[in-house]
Amino acid sequence: MSLLESIKKLPRAPQAAIPSRELWLALWGTIIGIGITAWFAFSSKCPMLLGPFGASAVLIYGAYKAPLAQPRNVVLGHFVGACTGCVMYDLFGTTWYSLSLGVALALVLMMVTYSVHPPAGATAYVAIQSGGLGTGYMYILNPVMVGVLALMIVAVVFNKLGKRDYPSHWW
Repeated sequence: MSLLESIKKLPRAPQAAIPSRELWLALWGTIIGIGITAWFAFSSKCPMLLGPFGASAVLIYGAYKAPLAQPRNVVLGHFVGACTGCVMYDLFGTTWYSLSLGVALALVLMMVTYSVHPPAGATAYVAIQSGGLGTGYMYILNPVMVGVLALMIVAVVFNKLGKRDYPSHWW
């Protein structure tokens, strides 16, 4: 039996068909939310930040019912990631161990604060890799928190207008 035949015989994950309305809401919410954050990222000369924001957009516009997509996780997770990344850069600069330690500590702090948001690990990574964009701890405020708040405002408004149950809880 070939590998392809073996893969075809694996059971499929049960997933209901996604209504076209949901697809349109996810499409336009993401276009608007990422459009705003892309403007912030480029005006701050940090297009790398679009990686974490893009991953957050997938959660808050597409998987909006997931616990990791709720406002506490998104806002506090990115805040923790940005703070941790800035501190690691301040202490160790950009090295292999500052990157690994920074993301690991961001994860642990998110776990302790009940704010795990996977894209926020990338926010810590970007802070260390870019040196906080040369702005030091201001990186936390702009572009990270400004961008995250823009994503969240669009998510709440768009999901409410689309009669989606988001957020399922605020904090």
